[in-house]
Amino acid sequence: MRQPAVPTPPGSTAELAVRGDHWRAWQRQARELDFLEMAAAPVHFVKRAKRVTDWVEAGYTADMHWYARSLEKRLNPRLIMEDAASIIILTTPYHPEPVYLAGKKLARYAAGDDYHDVLLKKLRELVARMTADYPAANIRPYVDTGPVLERYWAQEAGLGWIGKNGCLISRHHGSYLFLASMVTNLVVPTGRRHTDFCGSCRACIDACPTDAIVGEGMVDSRKCISYLNIEHRGPFEDAPGFDDWIFGCDICQEVCPWARKFSGPSLIEAFLPRPTYEELTPEDLAEMEQERFSATFRRSPVKRTKMAGIKRNLAHLEHHRQTAEPDPKSGTQSRD
Repeated sequence: MRQPAVPTPPGSTAELAVRGDHWRAWQRQARELDFLEMAAAPVHFVKRAKRVTDWVEAGYTADMHWYARSLEKRLNPRLIMEDAASIIILTTPYHPEPVYLAGKKLARYAAGDDYHDVLLKKLRELVARMTADYPAANIRPYVDTGPVLERYWAQEAGLGWIGKNGCLISRHHGSYLFLASMVTNLVVPTGRRHTDFCGSCRACIDACPTDAIVGEGMVDSRKCISYLNIEHRGPFEDAPGFDDWIFGCDICQEVCPWARKFSGPSLIEAFLPRPTYEELTPEDLAEMEQERFSATFRRSPVKRTKMAGIKRNLAHLEHHRQTAEPDPKSGTQSRD
């Protein structure tokens, strides 16, 4: 893919050049706000643009058409902000231990409150400090909602690398990490691109029960359990058994040596598992009405698939539990 020229941003003057002591003070505040790390990369046209474009053109985004609509912005941050100079990435861990909902497996990131809301509030506190120090600053904060390739920029900033499972992996903190980002015209101290340490390991590729990892760092959403039981709308057609995952899937992280050894606990209480989830039975979930569903999953990521989606997923799991043979590729065992 031909890379367009990315001009030097206008306004790159002393009023936008961030002093080292200010940057370190912002990093300290980020830690006080329960972020684990904060690093930055200089804005440029994405170097792996062809790989991203090939992923979209192969149909691997499934029905997530919004991704293709914002593809140009994802590849060129100056289409988000004309004078963008830096991309800042922050990480914070989520609960790394298994989580269950009504006896079924629940993705760890959905154990507690919705990370979009929790982290954006914290991010805005940090932005307020930054703009107070540099009034000419233009800063756009995102938590997995903007046209920003967070994992790419995290690697460019030195926070980790994109693993074969497509997740950001840190040598010190594993991969159960939430990412937040800022696009800004500030010129901040930047990190160095992180080296890939997956090597010859293919644990995630071999463990995926649906063979969704079709290349290094490339996942076919049409086969991915997390896409199917969260983003897919309507009934399933010839879908696999999901290995008892009712919302999301962590198999490719559960088997990763880096995630197994280095993932740490959540720093934010709101991300800890809700005890009520384990107390529910499959019957409770199947018979749940909208009022109780809304109360049970208030401020939860689970709301994304709506009550109809959760009941659809539960029925699918129950059907396969009764009829399907165990998948020898499964990285974990069902509690049923």
